Amino acid sequence: MNAQAKFEHAQTRIQEGMSEFFVRPVVAELQMLEKECQEWTFNVLPGVSLNEINMNMLENAKANAAFKAAKLAGADIILGATFYVTNNEKMKGLDVTVRGYPGKYINFHNYGEGQHGADDSKWITPLQEGARIRAISSDQKQNKAIGNK
Repeated sequence: MNAQAKFEHAQTRIQEGMSEFFVRPVVAELQMLEKECQEWTFNVLPGVSLNEINMNMLENAKANAAFKAAKLAGADIILGATFYVTNNEKMKGLDVTVRGYPGKYINFHNYGEGQHGADDSKWITPLQEGARIRAISSDQKQNKAIGNK
């Protein structure tokens, strides 16, 4: 009896462009290089059999594919990246498909000093408030999980 293993994995929205303020905030605007969603597929970990692949290797394979996609697109980042991973039965390893919008960082400036200066606070303040609320919510969930009230 010759049984072949199959593997399939999908993930969406693992990284969002969010940063925290530490010393002096710098604003970097992103320019989308393509208006349509792009797709790239790579064989990652060629020659590695399915039973040798662990979750760390899977995460590294996705990071590797995202890097290759950005490089091919001439981008700094793949916005809204989603991943679809399957095992490659012929070459072994994993086939990783990355979908998203290639983007480049442009127009770096100190908070409030850019071309749109005062406009920075109109969109950064809600992001900071959202991050604060998520942190409070996360702390409350953690406290409930360990039995604190």
